[in-house]
Amino acid sequence: MNKSPLKLVAFDVGHTLIDESIDASTFVPPVLLMPGVREVLPQIRLPMAAWSNTKSAHEAEVRKLLAAADIGQFFTWVVTSIDAGYRKPHPGFFQFALQECGISEGEVLFVGNQLNTDICGGVQCGIQTVWLSSEAYRSPEDTLGTVSPDFVIDSLAELPALVRRLQDLRRELHSSD
Repeated sequence: MNKSPLKLVAFDVGHTLIDESIDASTFVPPVLLMPGVREVLPQIRLPMAAWSNTKSAHEAEVRKLLAAADIGQFFTWVVTSIDAGYRKPHPGFFQFALQECGISEGEVLFVGNQLNTDICGGVQCGIQTVWLSSEAYRSPEDTLGTVSPDFVIDSLAELPALVRRLQDLRRELHSSD
């Protein structure tokens, strides 16, 4: 277990926060949210980031998409694969995202729906990962690989309690040093 304080919760965008059939560069409102997003984000008491593989959208377009979905105010940072120059699971994406957010790999919890990109990339970079395992969040491009996430939840509704438990555990570990 990492002893660093948890400073950030980062989310994949497509099919974790927003229905990924939407192309951020050409979206037409209304933007469809994934189950639980609107209820869960206000309960996360840490800064949040959106880390997204995009086909053509830069940070500004993804910010517009998040704002159109009325969740943009929750995200301090938005990192896209176009801006990073790499797509998840490439370590370059995660290194760029960590640098943009000003944190180390031990200070972030990354939430994603795809084992082969979100979870695999996070694990390779030493980032704690949460996999949304329910069919409701699954992407058709995902493949069930051999990577093991740190945590598995069926729905976003389980995330706030997990974040609180991790914060408490890390505080205890940090204070026992």
